[in-house]
Parts: sequence; structure tokens; C-alpha cells
Amino acid sequence: MPSFRQKFSGFFRQFSAPSESRNDENASNRFIKKYLSGHEVQKYEPIILHGRTPQEVPPQQLGAIKSYEVVSSLTGPHGGLISVNQTEKHLSASDPEINFIDNLEEDSSNGEKKVGPSTNDSTDETLNVESKQNILKKLRHPLVAGVENWNVPHTNAYGASCSLYEVHPITHRHTGDPIADCFAIVTRANSAIMVLADGVNWGVKSRTAARSAVHGCVDYLNKTLFTKDKESPKNTTDVLVTLLRSFHAAHNMILQEEGTLTTLTAIVVLPSTVDNHYVACCCNVGDSLGYVYSSKYGVRELTQGSHDVHRMRDMRDVMGALGPVDGHNPELSNLTLSITQVDLDDIVFITSDGVSDNLDPVVGHFTGLPNVEAYQRHKLSLLRTEDLIRNGVSGKGPAVDTAKDLVTLLLDFVTRLTAAKRRILEDMEIYADANGKPLPQGEVRQKRKEIIRKMFGVPGKLDHATVVAFKINSGK
Repeated sequence: MPSFRQKFSGFFRQFSAPSESRNDENASNRFIKKYLSGHEVQKYEPIILHGRTPQEVPPQQLGAIKSYEVVSSLTGPHGGLISVNQTEKHLSASDPEINFIDNLEEDSSNGEKKVGPSTNDSTDETLNVESKQNILKKLRHPLVAGVENWNVPHTNAYGASCSLYEVHPITHRHTGDPIADCFAIVTRANSAIMVLADGVNWGVKSRTAARSAVHGCVDYLNKTLFTKDKESPKNTTDVLVTLLRSFHAAHNMILQEEGTLTTLTAIVVLPSTVDNHYVACCCNVGDSLGYVYSSKYGVRELTQGSHDVHRMRDMRDVMGALGPVDGHNPELSNLTLSITQVDLDDIVFITSDGVSDNLDPVVGHFTGLPNVEAYQRHKLSLLRTEDLIRNGVSGKGPAVDTAKDLVTLLLDFVTRLTAAKRRILEDMEIYADANGKPLPQGEVRQKRKEIIRKMFGVPGKLDHATVVAFKINSGK
């Protein structure tokens, strides 16, 4: 029987290159050759405007929101934002503050309301019945973060999460459980809200922070931007102000639910004043990154202004976070507001760092990579992402066509890329002695640390991975 050292060496040789490289040697070289040859230059791609405050970002005029009715909505993983804010007050039939209209009449002499039979005419009775039906509907389906049903996915409005960590061979549980990411997406006829949070570190409280942040943010955006009795935003400055305030609501929700820290990225897509053109407005703090894919222009990073692409980044540093960093206040050092034009059939998407870091050519150990500067590394990451979307994991296509396709593709890619590390860390010898008796937890932890230090040559980064995406459509 081979020793653990022999098995480690075998795994290393077998998996030291991404899976698509083993199937097609040219697949992972294509985007590098494109960059080195200079073909990646996109002179006319839509610019990304960004700043620290709404006033720093030049305003763009917005078109009209066609409808406030929700077309699709989805949150996750494992309940997503639905799993928090259980203390929020919902309507109850026995609630003394609820007055059913058809049980009330107003005495015209003094304006006081009395309980008793209605004396209104047939028109008033019809209105009363309709009002009661609306209240009963809310009793059956209380709104959560401004949405009645959070299980209405669509191929062009989709999100998903997975764990890239190894599975314990004895307990059969993923290391790092529970997944501490959360996403939500809500679309209407010609608009969308998409939000992603990545809880800092592991544990239930990190998951609570992510879920609370998404809940607070989405709830504020729905109530402020998509309510009939409120004026629609006229320009992007109005939207960026709302996004900034939604982050305040997110932070307060984290404190209310006693979560710890989380990143947060929110994007609102709205129509511009030009037919078939839209504007993506973004607010982000931390290292959950937003992108736009265009079949014409490739991939560009909407959140690029939140980090310095000319400096090598320590991937252990999330750069900023909501939640009680100092016991009460958030860390907003990299909070950034951004806007860019998007067109029909573009796909806007947000990833947790479990995805974006694994698209980095250095983390992925893509073959043929020369020594690169930080800005080149960033550009190569975008080209790697574009190459995947256009050509698939195999390098032979087909190109991504829907938001769901994009989410599925990226999660499949990072899962394949990190397979070697999982295989190595799932070896029974780390967790049990020769007789199969489980080792003490401290010994297992020490063995795992030693092995991870030796895996620097194995591609990929183990993490929780989440993507949420929206494909722009005409709303017709």
C-alpha cells in the first residue's frame, strides 16, 4: 500500500495543471497568447466611472421603470436571506393593530370609527372586499425583503453556491461548513437588483452576517426604488445615494442579528434614456467583485475602482467589511460606487473571492505564464474569464448563452481546478490511525496545516464559491 507521501506526489503530478489543460493543451494557453500578442486591447469598450461618494461619479440620466411587478427572484444558499430577520413584524389575523375595512364605519358627525355592519353602498362594499382580500393575501404570503416568493428562478436571472473545501472522510462533512456566502437576485420587466455577500472567516455568525447584509440591502432597495408611491430615480446619482443607504441598512441588520463581518456587493440595473441601453449601478465593500460580459467587448470588472490593480494584493485581506469590525462600526476603506453602460444580451455578474481568486492565472497555475506585473495579472484574470465564457472549460465551446449557463460554468471550473487539493486533504491517513481509529482533533489540525504548506504547487484555492448573474433583456 503506498504511503501518504507517495500518494501526495501522485496527486501532485496528476492534478498540478487545470483539468481543461489535460484535455486540451492549448485551452489554458489561448488567453495568455492573446494577451502577449496584444490582441486583447479593447479601445472602445464602455468606460467604468467610479468614486467614493455619489457626487464623485458623473451622473447619467435614466429611463422609465416599466413595471414594479417582480418577474423572477432567487436567494441562497440554503434559504439565503429568508433565514434571517425572524423578529421582523409580519401581519397577523389576531393583531390588534390590523383593522379590516369592512368591519369599520366612520360616524360622519365626529369622525370616529366604530365596529359594526357596513352601511356603504355596493361600490364601497366591493372596495372593502378587495381590501380584505389584499390583507389576507399578505397574511398568507408575507413579504420578505420586499418580495413575496423567493423561489422564482429564471435562466437569465440565476445564482448558486458550492463549497470547494474537502469532505471529511469520517464525518462526511465539508470543512468550513456552513457556507458563509449569500446571494439574492430580483428582476422586473426592465430592471434588476443583484446582491452578494461573503461572510469573513468560517462559522454560523459569518453566515448570519452575510445573510443579514443581503436582507437589509435588498429590502431597502426594493422599498426605495421599486415602490409605486415613490418617485422613480431620475439619474444614477439618485441610485448611488440609495445604494449607499442600503449598505447602512445592511450593517444595521448585521448588528440586529448579531452577525460578525461580511463583504457586500450590490448592483442595480436600470434602463437609460437610449432605447435598448441600460446602466449598471454598483456599490461594493470588500473583495466580492462585479463584472460585465459582452460578446462584443469581453469581460470588464465593474468593481475595479475598489482595489489598486497596480499593486499585488494579499488574497487573505478582504480590504473592507460590514459588521462590527471595531465592536460596532464597519471598515469602509475600499467602499466604492461605480456605474457603466450595459447593452442587450450583456451578462452582469458578481462572484465571491472563491471564484475570482481561482480565475487568477497565478493561483490557477496556468501553463506558459511569464513573470507578470500586478496590472497584467488583473488583465489576464479578465481574459481567463472571457475565454471560459466564450469557449467553455474544454476550450471547444459552446459559448455561454444564459445567466444560468454562466453561473454553472464558473462553479464547474473552480470545482475542477481545486480537485487536487481536495483529493490530497481527503486522505484517511490524516484523520485516523492504521487501525481506523479517529485521531485527536488537534493532531488532525496540525497534519492538515503541514500538508497545506506543502501544496503551494497545486493549483487553486479552497473556499466557498458563489456567483449570481443577470442577462440584460428588453423586458418585452
